[in-house]
Amino acid sequence: MRWRGALLCLLLAASGSAQKDKVRELGMQAAQLRNLSYKPVTAQAVSQKECVAYLMKLLDEEMQPAQTNRREGFLKLLGLMPEKASLKKIYAELYGDQVRGLYDPKQKRYLVVTSAKGQEDPMAAALGMNMDDILTVHELGHAIQDQHFGLGALTRQVAQNFDQELAASSLFEGDASLLMLAFAIKAAGLESAGVDMSGALGGLDSEQMMMGQSAAVARAPRFFREVLGFPYGQGMKFVSYLKRGKDWAPVDRAFANLPESSEQILHPEKYLRDHPKPVQMESAHLGTSLGQDTAGEFTIRCWARENGAGDEAAAGWGGDRYEVFRTSNGLAGIWVTSWDSDRDAAEFEKLARKALVKRPAHEVERSGRGVTVRFL
Repeated sequence: MRWRGALLCLLLAASGSAQKDKVRELGMQAAQLRNLSYKPVTAQAVSQKECVAYLMKLLDEEMQPAQTNRREGFLKLLGLMPEKASLKKIYAELYGDQVRGLYDPKQKRYLVVTSAKGQEDPMAAALGMNMDDILTVHELGHAIQDQHFGLGALTRQVAQNFDQELAASSLFEGDASLLMLAFAIKAAGLESAGVDMSGALGGLDSEQMMMGQSAAVARAPRFFREVLGFPYGQGMKFVSYLKRGKDWAPVDRAFANLPESSEQILHPEKYLRDHPKPVQMESAHLGTSLGQDTAGEFTIRCWARENGAGDEAAAGWGGDRYEVFRTSNGLAGIWVTSWDSDRDAAEFEKLARKALVKRPAHEVERSGRGVTVRFL
């Protein structure tokens, strides 16, 4: 989904014209830090109920049936979500439980909840800051991105490839998160002290970057906990790698050359160098096709963690493509993967055999640097 990251930013904000003036002021400060111009956006104060209703409307628009069905089916084949669970319902629970404000790029407006009880943000707490302004800057960072790079067109560009979509989201969220951090450091008076935040960035993981660990987040399957936090934590590390100091120009250029895979987000040195390899899909007729998509290193890493394997089982990813089918007996699928070395392929083969040992009908076949998994 396109806006999984932006929609999760929590906000605790006052209402009325004072809030609108504050948003305008914060937008200008954010633009100065980001070295880009900013045109004030409409800021609308709404109740928690109204914000959730608006969010659910956006969710309905984004979750197109064909895309949702194939991604949901693939996660079920991997055992990353319960057989009877609904992808849309899980996201609705997570978003509805978390949202305190959002920037809507389609309507060019910023919604802020007026009466929500907040949850402590780890970065804000560490810096001794009130998180209201910090998270507002994050959302206005998205407005700045939209005004300069056109987020709507960029998200449509990657919408049919989950892994590319996650990578692009990580750029968007990483940029906004790093801007948020720069604002917090300056507001706390730490900028002139030459504070080095590289250690703090290195210690953050995906779940730490979630804006509050709610009951819905705690009970969600691992994949959903990690996919919600990944664009924040890993995305900020990726953008920090590009930025390397005070120069935002490399980050600006990344919006014209979007990262192509979660592998490039996890390993920033591979950005613009290690491109996903095309894979040749098998011609299969296992039932009614729900379409094809790409899982990427992120999904494989989640699969490895879910099955007690290390992240090395996902390292060396070269490319992949899967197709999901609906049959009279349930779901079936074919997953073709490509790896950087024979060793990488062998590690993934080992993971696949371990993860699918309890599945009655499956095949795992390795040939050199390629591994094909069939869910029959």
